[in-house]
Amino acid sequence: MGQADDAPGIMQVYGSKISYYTGKFETYLRYRSIPYASLPTVAHSRKLIEGVGIVQMPVVRVADGRWMTDTTPMIAWLESQQDEPTIYPADPALNFIALLIEDYGDEWLWRTAMHYRWSYRRDRQHAAEFLYEELIRGVLPFPRFLALNSLKRRQRGGFVRGDGVNEKTRDHADRTYLTALDLMQEILVRRPFLLGNSPTIADFGMMAPMFRHFGQDPTPAEIMRERAPAVYEWVARMWNAKPGQDDPQLIDRIDAPLEAFLNEICETHLVQLRENARAFGEGRRRYDQTIQDCTYENVPVSRYRVWCLEALRRHWSALGAPAQGRLRDALHSPEAQVLRDGSEIVPSGYDTNRQAPFNRAINVFGKGVPPK
Repeated sequence: MGQADDAPGIMQVYGSKISYYTGKFETYLRYRSIPYASLPTVAHSRKLIEGVGIVQMPVVRVADGRWMTDTTPMIAWLESQQDEPTIYPADPALNFIALLIEDYGDEWLWRTAMHYRWSYRRDRQHAAEFLYEELIRGVLPFPRFLALNSLKRRQRGGFVRGDGVNEKTRDHADRTYLTALDLMQEILVRRPFLLGNSPTIADFGMMAPMFRHFGQDPTPAEIMRERAPAVYEWVARMWNAKPGQDDPQLIDRIDAPLEAFLNEICETHLVQLRENARAFGEGRRRYDQTIQDCTYENVPVSRYRVWCLEALRRHWSALGAPAQGRLRDALHSPEAQVLRDGSEIVPSGYDTNRQAPFNRAINVFGKGVPPK
């Protein structure tokens, strides 16, 4: 869809053409043929703060004038307005798996995506120049070279080094992407989408890292083309996908490639959710976490990710006994216990009235960049 300075009567999406979550959301809008206008965030910061309380990507103003943010509840709300078939699987166990994969794509792969973008010189320069031209030039009164240096320093210092990626953890951050590619490749050589012949919320969730970061940034995109061509093809397939006329033909059992993918999610994402919730409950601002024998030190506590764990636990509790039984067989890693053990965690206190995506939002980290 096109860009516009003002687009009354049409959805306005404030984001970036290289934004992690804007790419996820735009993929969904294209899938549902929902008209929208793309607008930059920086020039409209005051308006966005008035609308949702923060500046992040994307922030959306719907045609009736309401504001919303956070792609997970935004897509859920929009999907509730659509005709069948839905992107949420009818099978309760498969739907839980789809939501878990979405959360993994949203929250675990973020660190690795930012690492590839801002740790590698070629990628760092590419991203900084793109963001300068898209968001800053003509809006903020900074010389180009100062703006580029400031962008690179801010992003690398906050979202890479400030999120635990350093000389000790860089190899694991690199391998996190390679492992995700390998596991998705094994699935996508068997079927066109992660859970069958149609996209589900799992696919849209994985488009967040795989499209605008790993699929566009020079270094990870080259790796994807060479190492996982089925994933590269899937990215294009998702960008061009439209709903079918018939009910989706989704898998009726969890096969070996999907089980391996779920095991990786348990060993990484669920460990992070557990340790983050524990640190939040202790009132800490930063904590250490050991994931697959790699210790990320002094990573920032995220109140938002406590809310993510709360949401997954609610979805688990809502399942019937048969669905929970099937999932226990698939999510057999001990790390999956955090979803179902009933242990108390200190509540996030976020969106307690369940107003999302139309609530006053919070950033994943403090004021946006991981705090020092």
